[in-house]
Amino acid sequence: MAPNEISIERFFLILRTRSWLVLGFFIAGVILASIVTWLTPDMYTATSSLNFDFKNANPIDSQGRTLESDNYLYTQMDVIQSLNVAKKVEASLSDYERERFIDSVHDEDTVIDKTKKSIIGAIKSIGAPDKESRTVQQGDSHSGKQDTLKVKSAYSWFAQMVGRNLTVVPRLKSRIVDVSYSSTNPRIAALMANRFADAYIATNLDMTIDPARKTTLWFDEQLKTLRTKLEAAQSALTAYQQKEGIVSSDRRMDTESARLRELSSQLVKAQQDTRNAVFSQKKLKEIREKGAPLTNFSPIFSNPVVAKIKSEIRKLEGERVDLSASLGKNHPRYKRVISELGAARKRLQAEISAITDGINNNAELAKAREEDLSAAVEGQKQLVLNLKKEHDKIAILEREVESANKTYNAALAELNTTSMKSLVDQTNIYIVDPANIPRQPSSPLLTKNLALGVFGGLLLGIGLAILMEVFVRKVHSKEDLLLELKIPCLGHLNKA
Repeated sequence: MAPNEISIERFFLILRTRSWLVLGFFIAGVILASIVTWLTPDMYTATSSLNFDFKNANPIDSQGRTLESDNYLYTQMDVIQSLNVAKKVEASLSDYERERFIDSVHDEDTVIDKTKKSIIGAIKSIGAPDKESRTVQQGDSHSGKQDTLKVKSAYSWFAQMVGRNLTVVPRLKSRIVDVSYSSTNPRIAALMANRFADAYIATNLDMTIDPARKTTLWFDEQLKTLRTKLEAAQSALTAYQQKEGIVSSDRRMDTESARLRELSSQLVKAQQDTRNAVFSQKKLKEIREKGAPLTNFSPIFSNPVVAKIKSEIRKLEGERVDLSASLGKNHPRYKRVISELGAARKRLQAEISAITDGINNNAELAKAREEDLSAAVEGQKQLVLNLKKEHDKIAILEREVESANKTYNAALAELNTTSMKSLVDQTNIYIVDPANIPRQPSSPLLTKNLALGVFGGLLLGIGLAILMEVFVRKVHSKEDLLLELKIPCLGHLNKA
């Protein structure tokens, strides 16, 4: 065994040797615990229990959101202990309740606290002149002007003091949080515990409603701007329709487009007719230039009048031949046939001239009709293009009106929702058990203090005995001689 090691046997020998020291600290610990218990004023603790619903607190909110239990619960515990809640508690107290609370706070001061305050006050009074001189020197270093920042606290001293005896503890595996308050006055303890619970519920409700109220005001301002934009877009659309004389741009666009299609169809037919008429005119010109008989020309050959006249001429020719052979050329009947034959040939020539003139006239008329229809189609195209531009302009204006209307309606719906949220007077926190006036003090606990005194006294006495053994060594057994002197022990004498 090393010299500095302490065996269990040696440990008990040390305690037996220095038993007076351990006993003295034991008695001192008990006496000190008794004195502290006697000097400490009786504190009463009242508890109000709050139940938290982890669903969304606002029934108007349709987002289906839930609250994370751990984060939310610990956040709300911090809110309960905040100065904002303490300020609401301060505001809820009457003058009589404030006085009783202040009296209970003064009753908490023990002799030790008063002595401590007196010592701290004396130290501060000693150090005050030095502090004033440093302030003056700092003021002199800034051109003779004292640089002092005056910052006013948002919370009074009462609000900062009222929450010092507040305790917020969550129950294990539960949604219930205990809000406890300790005071020398049991009625004040119950009063403050209940006031803190009520103030926190009011604060939680404000934290839910205030954003909705601010959002409602913001949406209300935005709606004025959106309403102005909607009215301006509607006015621009109406003014343009009145200027252009447009009642329904879609209906007029359909009508004019149908008319353009009809004119286009007529133009195609007219172009075909013109090609046919020009072809016939060109064919007629070629036949005349060749000197060929016009009777072989298809429009003339197929003409029924020409065919009838030609048949009549052939008949008269046959009759003329027969009469010239039998009666002679001076016979009245022969002369009549000759006269009828000349008249028939004149009619044939007149009919052929009429047909050829008709072909030329049809070609010219077809060309003129084609030109008219082409101009009409071009005009109708320009009209449709202009209508399309007007339609696009109106479509843009209508889209602006529709967009402004949708934005306005969406903002109005949000305004209605946030307005309903701002009117909600429900919260997700409920008081399960309000605080009652405690009948027994919660502290000081004599048994607990005595146990701490006994444990502390024994621990300090044993520790000091071991420490003294390290610096002041004593021989407690023959093993100590062997370890220290390293010589054998020949014998020992027992104490009589």
